[in-house]
Amino acid sequence: MSPSISKHLSKPGRPFDIDNYLNPFIPRNPTYLLPTWLSFWFGYRAPRSSPTPAPSHHPFHTLTLYLSVTIGAFCGVAIIESVFRALPPLSGHVVPIIIASFGAAAILEYNTVESPLSQPRNLVFGHFLSATVAVGITKLFQHLPPNRFDDLRWLAGALAVGLASAIMSFTKTVHPPAGATALLAATNVDVQEMGWWLLPLVLLAAMLMLASALVLNNIAGRRFPVYWWTPVDLKALREERRKEREGEGEGDVEKGVGRSGSGGEGEGEGISDADTEMGSNGNADDLRKHESGATRSSRRSRSVSITSGSRVPHRLSLDESRSKTQQKGKNDNNRILITKDEIITPDWFDLNDWEDEVLRILMERLRDKVSDVHL
Repeated sequence: MSPSISKHLSKPGRPFDIDNYLNPFIPRNPTYLLPTWLSFWFGYRAPRSSPTPAPSHHPFHTLTLYLSVTIGAFCGVAIIESVFRALPPLSGHVVPIIIASFGAAAILEYNTVESPLSQPRNLVFGHFLSATVAVGITKLFQHLPPNRFDDLRWLAGALAVGLASAIMSFTKTVHPPAGATALLAATNVDVQEMGWWLLPLVLLAAMLMLASALVLNNIAGRRFPVYWWTPVDLKALREERRKEREGEGEGDVEKGVGRSGSGGEGEGEGISDADTEMGSNGNADDLRKHESGATRSSRRSRSVSITSGSRVPHRLSLDESRSKTQQKGKNDNNRILITKDEIITPDWFDLNDWEDEVLRILMERLRDKVSDVHL
């Protein structure tokens, strides 16, 4: 079977993911370079040399948890209110005591600290992008006569939330309270009058909420954040990209040697991937044979692996799949396996962004318990 044909026929696909384009340019989180006492407050936990035993359940553990989320939400909201009260009027507009959507944000930041929706990227960019969309839409509606604008204020609010939702999904910054920010900016008169001044206020409130969550959650012994930008291991991602480039370079050299040094069969082996897909080698019967063989191989190989540095699933061979998942018979295709280095799923099970990030958070928690010998 031609390697290029097998590669294309058995490679699982994934929907559009903006991080595939952004992550190669995002620097690795530098918190690991900071002293331990300082990096602790930014959510970094150094890998341990051996697994840490689970702590015994304390009778007051639940009470302590409830107390910590109560104090956290109180302090997070109180800090924003105190700062906003101290701000002077902005171009004649009185600053509100708080933007109400940050009450909902406080619940997320202190009660679901390991959720992808609570991480800094979602908190800061979710609110900021939603406010930008809502203010822009409201400014467009304000070109209508005042009475007509009041009649259509409901439409501005619904449109602002809808577009904000789409933009947050596209940029992977989904943060439910940010939808309320968009709605307030389009329908609440006091917030609407702030105009573009709402954007720096939202950004300030998000940064204050983030700062308080960093301190209070880590004091309570709960790691926050789990990640700053992405759960993908950016160091591993760059290493995989480097190996792929080196592999492609070696493959191009081998193809060039095969074409120049041989004819007939050598030319058939040097066909490019694009030529193979288009069938330009003029050998349709051979192509159908390769396809049927690849299809049979694909049915036998029923698991895919997603590594710590990549969001693209790679199909495992049948033997490799069974050895890694320790499955036999009919259970081969019914399990999800998480290790500190990769996630193995059935090939028919498509992960959306939310599910991918949740599984990566679990993989990160495994790394917290066991040192990664590959780093």
